[in-house]
Amino acid sequence: MDFRRLNPVVREAGIYEKITNTKKCRAYDARLIYLISGDVTVGIDNEKKFHLGAGNLLYIPAGTAYQLKGKYLRACVFAFDITAEMPEPIEKIMPSTAEEFDVARAHVFADIEPFDKWLLLEDAEGERDKIINMCNVATSAEGEWRAQVSAELKLLLLKLAETQSENALPARMVEALDSYIRENAHQEISNTEIGAIFGYHPFYVSRMLKEKKGITLRQYIIAYRFKAAKRMLELTDKSIAEIAEECGFTDASYFTKSFKAAFGMTPKEYRSKFGEGFI
Repeated sequence: MDFRRLNPVVREAGIYEKITNTKKCRAYDARLIYLISGDVTVGIDNEKKFHLGAGNLLYIPAGTAYQLKGKYLRACVFAFDITAEMPEPIEKIMPSTAEEFDVARAHVFADIEPFDKWLLLEDAEGERDKIINMCNVATSAEGEWRAQVSAELKLLLLKLAETQSENALPARMVEALDSYIRENAHQEISNTEIGAIFGYHPFYVSRMLKEKKGITLRQYIIAYRFKAAKRMLELTDKSIAEIAEECGFTDASYFTKSFKAAFGMTPKEYRSKFGEGFI
C-alpha cells in the first residue's frame, strides 16, 4: 500500500441523530460514518444489505451508491476528499440521487487501495472518544479546525487500512499487548502474565503473531525493546547500562551482543551514527 497521496481534506463533520434521505444516493466525496448508538440498515451498490451497529465504523468512497435507513440513532459523519487533489472550494456538497449523479463533480479518481472500495470495521469502540472529539472540534469551527480534523482523520484512515490487511491482528490484542509491554519492558515478561492480563490465552497470542507477523510472542517483545533502546540511544545521554536495564535486558554485555547481532553495530556505534547532530 502506498499512502503518500493520502491527504484527506474535510468538507463537513458533525454528529447526526436522524437520516433525512433514505433513498439510494451517491456522494461526491468520501463518507466515514461511526455509529455511537442505534441500528442502521445499509445497502451498498447491489450487495446484500447489512446492519451497522454501535461501535461500527463504515467508509464509503466517493461515487459509490449507498442507502441508509434507521431511527433513534446517533452517528458521527465525516464528508471529505481522500486526497488534496480536488480543486477548491471545499464547502459541503450534498449527495444526489443515483440517477442524477454527475461523475465530473466527484472525487472518484482517488484510487488509493484499500480506499477505492467500501470498508467496515466492526470493532471500533476504542476510537469512540477520539471520533466524537473530532466532530466537536469541527462543530466549534474555531481556528484551524479543518486542518486539525483532517490530520486526525488521516490517522484514523491509516488504522482502518491496517485492519484490512491479511496480516492484521485483532485491534484490541495489539493495543493491549503494546500497552503492557511499554509499561513493563524494564522487567521480565512471561507469556502466562500476558495471557492473564488482557484475556487471551498466551498460546493464542503467540500463534496469532506467528501466523500474521511471522514472529513469536517472545520475538515481538524483543523487537519492542530494541525499538525503545534505539530511541533512547538517539535522544538521551543515558549510559548503555541504564538503557539495557530500562529496556529489560539482563545486563549491558548481553544487550550489546544482542543489539549487534540484530543491527550489525554496537549500541555505542549506533549512537555515534544516529544520536548526534539531528537537530
